[in-house]
Amino acid sequence: MKRTLMMHKINVSKALTEEQLLDICKKELDCANCTVAPGPTTEVVYKTSPPTETIAVVVDISSVGGAIKIGEASKNDLGVALVGMVGTEDAKDLVIVPWAIGWWYYTIGSVKIRYIVKV
Repeated sequence: MKRTLMMHKINVSKALTEEQLLDICKKELDCANCTVAPGPTTEVVYKTSPPTETIAVVVDISSVGGAIKIGEASKNDLGVALVGMVGTEDAKDLVIVPWAIGWWYYTIGSVKIRYIVKV
């Protein structure tokens, strides 16, 4: 039986430069050769997967509010399982979510997404 992985959050300052964000990812995610790729800046209402080589998703919830819900396929009655979410309670920070193969997401409200991708 497939076991659902739990989502982990790494909260960091919204004031970080892209270079500082990559430095944190190098240390926290053991990714020596990664880059930041742009993601959606508007609401994503359908299940969406990041680029193939994504090792983390960076979530920026606006002060207006919003959320990203992360799930995966499951053998339950609904066929999906919620892995975790980043919501309005995290709006003061950027949130780095280490990514697992097979996960997908959708967003509600004002959320900006960036991807940390292996190159």
